[in-house]
Amino acid sequence: MPSHARKSRGARGLARAARLAGAARHDWVARHDWGGWRRSRPFPGALLTVAGGSEIAAVRLSLPSRSPLTIVPPGVLIAAGIVACGLLLLLDPVQRSMYATAAVLLAVSALTTAHLGGYLAGTVLGAAGGALAFAWVPARPPGPSPGRAGPPGFTLIVGGAGRDADRADRRDPPDRPAGPDRPAGPGRR
Repeated sequence: MPSHARKSRGARGLARAARLAGAARHDWVARHDWGGWRRSRPFPGALLTVAGGSEIAAVRLSLPSRSPLTIVPPGVLIAAGIVACGLLLLLDPVQRSMYATAAVLLAVSALTTAHLGGYLAGTVLGAAGGALAFAWVPARPPGPSPGRAGPPGFTLIVGGAGRDADRADRRDPPDRPAGPDRPAGPGRR
């Protein structure tokens, strides 16, 4: 539609357009914040762990219990532990190795207590989620990158650990000490 055929918006129309633009920006900021939070923790592993624990609990609760004296069957307690490990992976990623190990151990123990761990699907999901969470490492913050050889411990493997010391020896050979007739070398005072 040509610009001369459009109605003018007036003050109300401009205010509404500004509100809509602000809402779109707010949605973008919310999605950006959600993505940053999700990347700062082992999200896929935690999601699989919670899914595995939920599946084990669903299978265990769908079947009748054998003994009326048992208030909560052990399979449900194991499933609750797996779900708790998955939630703790999301909420406390610093301790991810402990929670991931516990999730894998609980998923394996569900094989004997919860009808083959929810017909094996819950055990596989819980163990895979725990393994993913254990393998996850946080991204490095932006900063100076290490040299070509890699991290500090890697230089010992590659063989470049003594390069800086060799360069310092070539600049100032320590054959004569500094004295009144010879000035101090670079870096010596």
